[in-house]
Amino acid sequence: MLQLGEQPLQTKSALAEERLRALYQQLYLPVFRYLMCKTRNLGEAEDLTQETFLRFYRHLHDQHQVENPKAWLYTVAHNLAVDSMKGESQFKDLGKGAWERLQDCQSPAQIDPEKKMLEHERRELLRKAVLNLTALQRECLFLRTEGLRLREIAELLQISISTVADTIRRASAKLAQQFSTHNGPMKTVSELKVPQ
Repeated sequence: MLQLGEQPLQTKSALAEERLRALYQQLYLPVFRYLMCKTRNLGEAEDLTQETFLRFYRHLHDQHQVENPKAWLYTVAHNLAVDSMKGESQFKDLGKGAWERLQDCQSPAQIDPEKKMLEHERRELLRKAVLNLTALQRECLFLRTEGLRLREIAELLQISISTVADTIRRASAKLAQQFSTHNGPMKTVSELKVPQ
């Protein structure tokens, strides 16, 4: 549980501030990516991400406790995005340029050209496969890959846990099928051979 506010010892306050700073560093980029997918607007995603963390800080400063900071942040980010897009699609498709910018922030700077080209082709295949998913499948899969539990995703999207589980299962199967048509059948972990 995370809580700020009146604490008798300066060390407790400093410790809480340090935990808050660590959470910010750990979750800023995932929350930003989520909002970028929701809004498709770099400036708006940055503003909403800052507002999300500002609300988190204020919530803690007002002596409220947060049992699951990650779920709390995604819920606030989701609600801010929904409020900012009244009348628009809830989960927008990322264009090719936006997709590449998001991926580039995760890529190592020094990659040899051949590996870079192969990685680019793999990302393009993934982008096209993801675009073939429904908006709900994309959102559920994204939130799951960011580490949210099924229950948290269900609460965030206001759907049942079984719907979330089924949606993720169908999305995963659809992605596996699309990748297997391009790369041959998908191998299970037991089928992979480790070079000796």
